[in-house]
Amino acid sequence: MQIYELMGVGIVILLGLLGGKISHRFKIPRVTGYMLMGLIIGPSMLGIISSATLESIHMVNDIALGLILFAIGGEVELHHLKAMGKKVIFIALAESFGAFGLVFILAQVISGNAGLSLLLGAISMATAPGVTLLVIREYSARGPLTDTLLAVIAMNNIICLVIFRLIFASYSLLNGLSFFAVIASLFKELILSVVIGVAIAALINWWEQKIDDLSELLLVIIGGLLLGIGAARTIGISYLMMCLIIGAVTNNLSMMHRLVYAELRLAEMPFYIAFFVLSGASLHLGSLGHLGLMGVVYLLARPAGKFMGSFIAAKKYQAEPQITSNIGMALLPQAGVAIGLAITVSETHPEIGTAISTVILSSVIVYEAVGPFLTKIALGRAGEIHLQE
Repeated sequence: MQIYELMGVGIVILLGLLGGKISHRFKIPRVTGYMLMGLIIGPSMLGIISSATLESIHMVNDIALGLILFAIGGEVELHHLKAMGKKVIFIALAESFGAFGLVFILAQVISGNAGLSLLLGAISMATAPGVTLLVIREYSARGPLTDTLLAVIAMNNIICLVIFRLIFASYSLLNGLSFFAVIASLFKELILSVVIGVAIAALINWWEQKIDDLSELLLVIIGGLLLGIGAARTIGISYLMMCLIIGAVTNNLSMMHRLVYAELRLAEMPFYIAFFVLSGASLHLGSLGHLGLMGVVYLLARPAGKFMGSFIAAKKYQAEPQITSNIGMALLPQAGVAIGLAITVSETHPEIGTAISTVILSSVIVYEAVGPFLTKIALGRAGEIHLQE
């Protein structure tokens, strides 16, 4: 029986909320409970939410991921970054390229396919922002590690999206796509994302000067995000970088943006719960059976590269001990962004896309299973969890 879209969303939110409460009782991050509930009710297990239903309510994912990236971008404050110094920028670069380098080298040794290895390396850079954000909020984490982690993840996603687009364009050029088509694609993805993101952030900031109360600003922010996501979908570009830019620019221009955060969180939560339940439902346990040697190498090389890169950079720039020892552990989660990039390759270059999708989809199951728990451990070891359990 096909579930009507709104009924499916209702089931997803209510069962997700139940999964989060159960996991919290066992001192497991709620986001893990959301994803486990999604896995249980999804096509891989009970089938309460079918693949067709997942496809029909994909707009919920778009809105939730847009809100998550806006919130992560909102953590990028120029004066805060200046106060933290160079270390944040270099940690983000080091952990991103640490994963890229290690995955690329080992994938090249195994496959001998430079294009596949470079694209896998680029995708390996991505760290899931939503998992980290929800774990930090759930445990009221605050301190040097928390501040650094949020800023690093915001920069990480920008670095990943830019590097992936450059490598993807180069691969397309070498495999028959015209130079004009490649340049046009790069322009659309990189330049238009920035232009639209800055324009919407400027609109939000302008409207802020005219508002009567904070609830109006909340509506302007949500409306601006929906406008940006819709525009990106209409012209055929990714909205991920654009939402990050809207968050970052709005936060640095707005005088009252921080004041609406409490209200914005209330509006966000149903979408966040639905997003992670649907993420869990989208996981296919059968993918683990096709992991193979390449998948195992990716599974181990990516966290090793991130840990080594972040540790070396933090040590070199004399970051606080709690940052140096723990930030690498908190960079493991990988989900929506990586899956989206893998699908992009599959749609355009199926000759290598199938192998990349198999590796990413199977490894995401493992990363999402243990990532939130390791993030919690890292924050706990740093002494930055302030919620009484």
